[in-house]
Amino acid sequence: MTEKWEQDASKLNEYHIVEARRGREFILRLTTGADVYLAIQQFAIDHGIRFAKIHAAFMGGLQPAKFLVWAPDTSDPSNWHNESTVTIQNQSMILSMSGVIHPRIMKGKEEPFPAIHFVTGGAWDVPTIGGHLEEGTTVKGVLEIFITEILGIDVLLPSDYDPKSDVAPESWYKQIN
Repeated sequence: MTEKWEQDASKLNEYHIVEARRGREFILRLTTGADVYLAIQQFAIDHGIRFAKIHAAFMGGLQPAKFLVWAPDTSDPSNWHNESTVTIQNQSMILSMSGVIHPRIMKGKEEPFPAIHFVTGGAWDVPTIGGHLEEGTTVKGVLEIFITEILGIDVLLPSDYDPKSDVAPESWYKQIN
């Protein structure tokens, strides 16, 4: 049995909602050689952040940019959620970045997971392209990122979730104090 928040919409205007509130606000500065994913993950660990929104970036250069893009699964057309890794080796510029930091359960242990969407391009030899930013994306120059902590929510896991699983489940949120 799947939870209501996991099911396809039963009508066009259906949605799920949880109210949250802002916590601390930060501007992170990463410089040449920093791994964007690992630095944001370490920031969340160091500052005890379970939930946050990543909502702006500026002054951003990457080399390389490593990310996941949705791509057809030629061996299984019903797999609409297939993601393939793409790496752009040439220096590119961050054009947009947003996402969330939320807890992910891996091998029974909670860890902060920066789920980052971004668009990069801006160089004569780099197409404008985007996807889910992956570990291995390295800053070239400076990257500054705005992060706002989110308070008043916790993780809702699927009712059939097995905490011994290596697979990070899709989750939703529940409101707390």
